[in-house]
Amino acid sequence: MKFEPWLKAYDLLNKKLTKVYPRFEEVHVSMKKGGVFIAFKAYVAFMMLMTMVAFVAGMVVSFVLLPFLLHFPHLSANNFLFSLIIGVAASTITMFAMYSYPGMKASNRKKPIDNNLPYIANFLTLLSSSNVPPSMIFKSMAKIDTLTPVKLEFGNIVRDVEVFGSDLMTSIVDNAKLTPNPELREILLGYVATVRTGGSPTEYLKVISNQITKERISKLDLMLESLSAMAEIYIMVLVATPLLFVVLFATLGMIGGGAGFGGLSMGTLLYLLTYLGIPVMGAIMMVMLSTFEK
Repeated sequence: MKFEPWLKAYDLLNKKLTKVYPRFEEVHVSMKKGGVFIAFKAYVAFMMLMTMVAFVAGMVVSFVLLPFLLHFPHLSANNFLFSLIIGVAASTITMFAMYSYPGMKASNRKKPIDNNLPYIANFLTLLSSSNVPPSMIFKSMAKIDTLTPVKLEFGNIVRDVEVFGSDLMTSIVDNAKLTPNPELREILLGYVATVRTGGSPTEYLKVISNQITKERISKLDLMLESLSAMAEIYIMVLVATPLLFVVLFATLGMIGGGAGFGGLSMGTLLYLLTYLGIPVMGAIMMVMLSTFEK
């Protein structure tokens, strides 16, 4: 049997955390959006247990090691004070990390869905245009193995219908509220609203697909323009400027007999430019490029 520590934590702390659970409803929602398949109460109990463990471990380890590092007696007031501070800091960091984890998982799921949203919308439109029943449309979307986040979103809808007996439209609405991607949420809710008001879901999906495609093309055009500007900056900063300084330093070195600036010779300046300046500028350019939407 697989060891699941959150279940042990739930068994230990559940009765003591009855009044605490309502304060972590935001975590509950984030867990659903992030696809964290752990019972909410078990996760909260595990979070509390790990916070207490971090506090005790931080205090004990610091109480033993600090006297050797800071050279004061084990039973001194300073040792107790610093150990207490480290214990509180360790428990706070643990609590923050576990509190933030579901939200981080939700953010990680949001990006792949956003990248593939045009394909999702067009695939829905294609299936709907082929007069495929709505239930089969969502089953087909739930079988896309190449896009795990998309498969999970539509798989939850199919699960609620087939396992829990929910109405398809109700299941779509309930799961749309928990999807981490707001654009996919709007598509699903708009689909349900169109069906319930007697409109044509196919026409709705066609309009949405065209709109998403145009928006994505606009974003790509802006990104290409930005990349073009970055390419010019790259050539100027990492190609032209280093060559200019190499020629300048070499010329000044020959004219001045090797004298440099600030007590550094021209040879040293060339080494700094080659092995420090260019790599640092290259790293800065890489960081700037990494901020562009992929």
